[in-house]
Amino acid sequence: MPVIGAQAPSPTSDRHTADGEPHRPRRTRSRLLRRSVPMLAACLALAAPTLVTASAAAGPAPLPPAPIRPAPVPPVVPDDPYTLLADRTYSSVAVIGGSIPGGGPLVVAFDETPRVGMDAGCNSHAGSVTASGDQLRIGRLASTMMACPPPRADADDWLARFTSVPLTWRVFGPILTLSSPLQTVVLIEEQS
Repeated sequence: MPVIGAQAPSPTSDRHTADGEPHRPRRTRSRLLRRSVPMLAACLALAAPTLVTASAAAGPAPLPPAPIRPAPVPPVVPDDPYTLLADRTYSSVAVIGGSIPGGGPLVVAFDETPRVGMDAGCNSHAGSVTASGDQLRIGRLASTMMACPPPRADADDWLARFTSVPLTWRVFGPILTLSSPLQTVVLIEEQS
């Protein structure tokens, strides 16, 4: 029942909570954003020159530390490098800087003594070999004298030119590379 003489609260009149505290209307997000965004932009505008100057004065960001890696282990080189080749036979799989006439392959067989047998697709060749450091010197080669059809007929001349200079050699597991100033032959060890 309504109290006589009391007025009903109007939407614009002061309201109080149950504790007697004055009721404060909630501010909506859009209202807060409308007030906060311009204030934030003004702060950034004032601070931006200081931030840019400070970052330029500091220089580039420091690099992360390099990963720790073990020191490389030097390859074990025997007193006589020929021991790495002795009693092994290799067959070519690629020629960089040219090709073997007739397609090869170049087969290189190292004896237990410092001798080598070679075949590039026509005649068989044999001779002495000297390994010194990374240089391999093939001595004068003796060969069979078969006549081969072209283009295999030119394989013997190619082999003579290839072995006429000291060859740089490298062994990587079953792979042997022989390099002249103009060509590199990649060979794979044949399994017996």
